[in-house]
Amino acid sequence: MEVEFWGVRGTFPVPGKKSEHYGGNTNCVTLTIPNCKSLFIFDAGTGIKELSNHLMHKNQFPIDCKIFISHPHYDHINGIPFFAPLYMVGNQIEFIGTHQNNSSLEKTIADQMDSVYFPITIEEFSAAVSFHEVKQDETFFIDEVKIQTILLNHPGRCIGYRVEYQNKIFCYITDNELYPENSPCYLAEDVNKLIHFIENANMLIIDSTYLDEEYQRKTSWGHSPLTRVVDVAHQANVKLLCLYHHDPDQFDKDIEMKWVRALDQLKKLHSTVRCIAPREGERIVIV
Repeated sequence: MEVEFWGVRGTFPVPGKKSEHYGGNTNCVTLTIPNCKSLFIFDAGTGIKELSNHLMHKNQFPIDCKIFISHPHYDHINGIPFFAPLYMVGNQIEFIGTHQNNSSLEKTIADQMDSVYFPITIEEFSAAVSFHEVKQDETFFIDEVKIQTILLNHPGRCIGYRVEYQNKIFCYITDNELYPENSPCYLAEDVNKLIHFIENANMLIIDSTYLDEEYQRKTSWGHSPLTRVVDVAHQANVKLLCLYHHDPDQFDKDIEMKWVRALDQLKKLHSTVRCIAPREGERIVIV
């Protein structure tokens, strides 16, 4: 399986020289799986525009895409109107995600392209577009690929995904708050459920938004402090931990600091977990 990062930021894009190394686009990751006709796309923040440019340059159409939406906060869906394959006859594109209160997945996607907010509506899509609503704790298959879901700790309904193919495991867990153990909100059973969900993952992409000192000012915002993320990855025996969804006030030097601290913590734990802070445009093969 091959993973490529098109946007690693959270909340909103961060352009400029201070974000040149890691990139400034918001959430978008692709997973290419052998013998699966579909390209898996996880979230559709501004990074999906870079993916769109890449696909248009390759010009290998028609294509089949599965777009897994974790939740419909702006940084996860505001690139959808700029994904060119949606406007091309012959492409097959399926959105996968969950409902929000009384709003279906289809309505959620359509509403953010309402003419009040954007000049092109969902009716302009020329591809064959479909919507697949999933629930928490659900298991389903796409070709020979097994996919499981989990409800994450974030305002609204946010879904994490576990993808398994030929004994390789990929987990996408963004926008999730792991409370410190001394927090009144901490529940061991919730943490254990997540650890079980990501256990033995070859690659874990996970919300690592805050340094611990930043988190103290932003509790209950739905994002995790670094030390909790590293501890959970260690307990789950993850092979590769990918720090993801960086705060917009963090620039390249801050993300580098986050990565260095994670490495130091793993060393103190005598952990076998490898850790990286992926850059926009980085490609990783899961072997």
